Amino acid sequence: MGFLSFFGPSPLGIAITAIIVILIAAVIFVGVNVILAFSGGPGPCTPGGGPITINAANADGFQQKWDGFDAVLDGASPSSASFDESEVTSRADQYFRDETDVDFVDVRICIHDGFGVATAKLEAILGLDTEVKVTGTVDLTGDTPVAQIDDIEIGNVPGFIVDIVEGQVEDAVDEALENIELSHTYTPTLVEGEAQIDGVP
Repeated sequence: MGFLSFFGPSPLGIAITAIIVILIAAVIFVGVNVILAFSGGPGPCTPGGGPITINAANADGFQQKWDGFDAVLDGASPSSASFDESEVTSRADQYFRDETDVDFVDVRICIHDGFGVATAKLEAILGLDTEVKVTGTVDLTGDTPVAQIDDIEIGNVPGFIVDIVEGQVEDAVDEALENIELSHTYTPTLVEGEAQIDGVP
């Protein structure tokens, strides 16, 4: 006697068997999609200005430039500063690792004409890591930065899993940015491989 005839040939037995088969098929479908979603992804972004080097020196370089830039603004004079992809990525990696509870790792930020692309791994549903790619810009005119996301790519498959993780990615980005306080008004100009920030007191 096989599994499909486990409950016997009665109408009730056939109905119960059919329900069990549908449930098993649904579990397999969900399992396959979860495996696909977390087994790959969009990969690292393509730098606009050459290889990206992530290290403490570049993170410190970013911070020193920003502190000097902000000091001029604090003195009531307009100012500007430029940051390359290695400086931006190194500071972002340090920030996510040391200063937030957001689970972004392997962060890369690539800068292109008029937009940026960030890639990272995020610990998402079921405790699994998934690769994400976010394309957009950041508004620096308020009290905290606000991400203006144009596109999110996640894992290998679209559908309900992507929708769930997409919401987690947006929440993680918002959570990370809301802890950054902006004391002046800043306007970013993005060109290949570099971000120039103009500020006014």
